[in-house]
Amino acid sequence: MTALRHKAIWLLSSRLRVFVVVAVVGSSMGLLGAWYLWPREEQPTCSGSFDLVVAGAEVIDGLGGKSFLADIGIREKRIACIGTFGPNVGRRVIHAEGLTVAPGFVDVHTHVERNVSPTAPFKAANFVRQGVTTLITGNCGRSFLRISELFRDLEKSGTDVNVASLIGHNTIRLRVMNQSGAAPTAKQLEMMKELAEAAMRDGALGISTGLEYVPGTFASTDELVALAKAVEPSGGIYASHLRYEGSKGEEAIREAISIAKQSGIHVHLSHLKVQGPLQWGSAQQRLGLVKAAEAEGLWISMDQYPYAASSTGLAILLPSWVSEGGLNSSRQRLGDPAIRKKVRDEMVRDLRALGWQDYSYARIAYCESDRSLVGLTISEVSHRRASAHSTERQAAHAQLKSTATASQIPSDNETELEHQADTVMDLYSHGSAQMIFFNMNEADVETIMRNPEVMFGSDSSVREADSADLPHPRGLGTFPRVLGTYARDKELFSLEEAIRRMTSLPARTFGLTDRGQIKTGYWADLVVFDGSRIHDTATYEKPLSPPEGIEYVLVNGSVVADHGVLTTALPGMAIRHVVAASQ
Repeated sequence: MTALRHKAIWLLSSRLRVFVVVAVVGSSMGLLGAWYLWPREEQPTCSGSFDLVVAGAEVIDGLGGKSFLADIGIREKRIACIGTFGPNVGRRVIHAEGLTVAPGFVDVHTHVERNVSPTAPFKAANFVRQGVTTLITGNCGRSFLRISELFRDLEKSGTDVNVASLIGHNTIRLRVMNQSGAAPTAKQLEMMKELAEAAMRDGALGISTGLEYVPGTFASTDELVALAKAVEPSGGIYASHLRYEGSKGEEAIREAISIAKQSGIHVHLSHLKVQGPLQWGSAQQRLGLVKAAEAEGLWISMDQYPYAASSTGLAILLPSWVSEGGLNSSRQRLGDPAIRKKVRDEMVRDLRALGWQDYSYARIAYCESDRSLVGLTISEVSHRRASAHSTERQAAHAQLKSTATASQIPSDNETELEHQADTVMDLYSHGSAQMIFFNMNEADVETIMRNPEVMFGSDSSVREADSADLPHPRGLGTFPRVLGTYARDKELFSLEEAIRRMTSLPARTFGLTDRGQIKTGYWADLVVFDGSRIHDTATYEKPLSPPEGIEYVLVNGSVVADHGVLTTALPGMAIRHVVAASQ
């Protein structure tokens, strides 16, 4: 049978939209037509001159309502008029007929502080390519210690996107207590509170914690409540990488909720997820805890990245106490056979508590000590090591069999698992590695995503296009993936709803003034894209492949991506949290 071809033609006028579907069948050129006409909403006529006009686009304003057809005029970095424009009103006109224009996306969870330099412009190409115009950094407890220095560097050297920051609890604790696992003295706690308060005065949005990481993992709930109380009077938020995301995930959410209750602060749950096969299917229960807290009048917000794999350092696989005191102390501990056995036993216990049989779910994304390991799983690295030392292994196993009773001899699987734990310890001792963990279930990812209060964050730093490493694809795919895969293709929610959760919702949540909407007087952060084509192309095998379908990105009225090509413009701003007079 001859294939059926469909061609959609958009005819735009100032008063009517006409949508024509023409079906052409075979060589007979038979014609079937369907015409849909509906009135364009009346828009004000915009007069005067503008620095730039986005003309003819479908406007999604960021509030979640239906899209509408309008032109947008920009003057002096802000949106000056939304309506109908006459000819020759803009120094430049972007003809966006057939495209969609939305507020620039806000990435609520990034780690770009390490990429900011006092001597070179901050260029965030992988974010711009996604349509992101504002980054929130300083997450998971790590940040500039002096937020004023971050903003100074951005303003001195220039930036192509807007940047706001949290103050990191781990950063503060390191400054005051180094890698100590002890509880702070009254004086040390006071010093930490003073650093948090200073950061708020410098414009931090709030405080972040990384409770799976050293030294944050050593902090008690009381310590966290004290610091939350220090930033709450300034309107600060408490954003938390929870203490556990696997088998004790619900316990960790309850801790965060208790911090909200005791301090009165707005709590934000970073990259909410469900890790480990034994926990898969429990996303709704975790969301239920948040819903119950909100019913009590608490403000609990959330974000996620749209992937079923996470990424962080190798050290997350080790008991946190191993890292106390820094790497040199860790190496000494792991060199002690008795301690090493204790670590191995804990690792195996924790692995099984999550439902894993081995470490084949953990893949190396970056390893400075041995680049040849990039792309291999821990089990594959262990097998390579075993092959290289097979004689020693066989001799040791034979000796074990000759000296132990039958009940003491481990199974082959247990022996292999212990070797994998040793591989983790050895890699850590040689400088660690960045990992990708294929540890989630797609159904849980979608359950969380369907919640209308969940925002999106890439959990990424700046990606270098020529890197030989294999980082997580979220660094180039997060926002196009939500729009293409989950909104358009899977229809988990409407395009307008997806945009709301990328724009006005994060702006309201984090207090970003005059951003997150297409509204007269707001900063002209805009993204123009093709809703039928937008999608992510980054994969775990090719994580640096850029998305498709994004045509223009504007930051504060200046074009930073033009027909998908990055420009040299540096119009970004340092966004400082402003304390309201009533606070």
